[in-house]
This record gives sequence, structure tokens and C-alpha cells, in this order.
Amino acid sequence: MSIRLISEGDFEKLYTTFKVAFSDNTVKFQPSREEFSYRIHKKILYNMDISAGSFDGDEMTGFILHTSNFYQGIPTAYNGGTGVLPGFRNQRTAENMYEFLIPKIQAKFLARILLEVVENNQKAVSLYEKIGFTFKRRFHCYKMTEEFKTHSEISVSQGSINDVNFNFSDFEPSFIDSSEHIKRGYEKVLLAKDDSEILGYLIYQPHLGRISQLAVDRIHRQKGVGEALLYKAQSDAKKALTIMNIPDDEMGFDAFLKKCGFQNQVNQFEMELII
Repeated sequence: MSIRLISEGDFEKLYTTFKVAFSDNTVKFQPSREEFSYRIHKKILYNMDISAGSFDGDEMTGFILHTSNFYQGIPTAYNGGTGVLPGFRNQRTAENMYEFLIPKIQAKFLARILLEVVENNQKAVSLYEKIGFTFKRRFHCYKMTEEFKTHSEISVSQGSINDVNFNFSDFEPSFIDSSEHIKRGYEKVLLAKDDSEILGYLIYQPHLGRISQLAVDRIHRQKGVGEALLYKAQSDAKKALTIMNIPDDEMGFDAFLKKCGFQNQVNQFEMELII
């Protein structure tokens, strides 16, 4: 067994390993090759200098993908995916990859590592606790399960990330959907407007149906702004809408999403390792 940094030439092996590693996961995720490439290159924005793979000969048996940015004012590495092939679990594969990676992450002057793990995946939670990660927040993840209709007449159009007022949000998104990270990415922006005044925004990936942020100016809530944004996103999306990692104490946002046809299907823990 050997461990090394991942290179761009490892993409096919990484994709194959990802699919097999997640085929028996609590939340099964089997993206197409194009969706996987988008995820790691344009959403996670993974950094090959701090991402590793484990190998048995030429076969990739596991991986950890990291990106980095300032988050909450702290230089942070973010684990955008860990996977190990079923036949190589319980062999300290993930622990060995982190022993290899942590010095390299520290060398980038990063102070911590963040990740999310599905709440009922107790094996993964225990693994991360063994490595040294501790609990920070609990998130709800939602999927739209009913067709959404609205009578709102609020105008919605495509905009730019430079038009977004991130202060509209009541809570701090997770690392992967934070304003600092989104500004580096390739997501589309919808703006709700009244003449030239921006009332709210929605940032999303239409081809995946994944919403990264949705927020409305406090003085314009209860007027159908959020509904208009969701209706436009639903019309444009190629798949059912999802929105991830909403803090579990955001009861008002939870009620709004359920009113619009979303269901809370999965919960995740945000975990942190100070390095």
C-alpha cells in the first residue's frame, strides 16, 4: 500500500474509486463522469497539493480531496470527499492518508480542517473522532419532493455574483457554500428585483438542481420573493432541487422550505480538526 498526492492524470481512477466507494454509502451518490468532474473542479475546487490517494499497485483504493480558503476569518482546509474501497476498509487507510496529508496542510499555513459527515453513518463519525475531529454544528439537507407553484409576480432574472448582498442571509453557510468559496466558483445567480432594487438572490447549479444559497432582504420577506426565486430555479433545473447544510436551529427557513415542497431527508454533522 502506498500513499501519494493526487495528480490530474488520476482522474479516471479517482472517478471509478469514488463510484465504488459510495455505492454502499448511507447516501448513495453515483454521478456521471461530467457531474463528477464539475463537482471536484468547479464546486469543490480541489487542490492537488493537499489531496491524496492510497494505492495497491496501480489500483486506487482510497482518496481524500481537499480545498482551502479563508472561512470565518480562519485559513481552513475543507475535506470535499473521503472514500475507501470496501475491501480496503478497517486497514487504517483513511488514517494513513491523513497522517500523510496533515504536514502538507500545515505547510500551507492552514489552521484547521473542516468536513461534513452523514449523521447516521456512525462508522465514519467514529473514524473522524479517532483522527481527532470534533463536532461543531448539525445540518439539515433538503430535497424538493413536490412540484412547486407560486402566485408571486416578483420579477426574477439572471445576475452576477457581484450583485449579491450576502448580508441578506440569517446564518453562516457551510464552507462549501460560503460566500468566500462561491466567489471562486462557477455557479449561476438569480436575482429578485423591484425596478433596480434587489430583494433577494439564489445561487445554484441548474444542471444538478443544487442550491448553494437562498436569501431575501429582511424588509422584503413574506412577500413571495423567496417563492419566486425557487420557482425560477425549479423551471431551469435539470433535476429535483436540493439545498444542503442548513443549520438545524434555523426553524423559520425550515418552515419555508417545507411550505415550498422540500423534505428534510438527511442530516449531517460539521466536524473540525485543529492542526
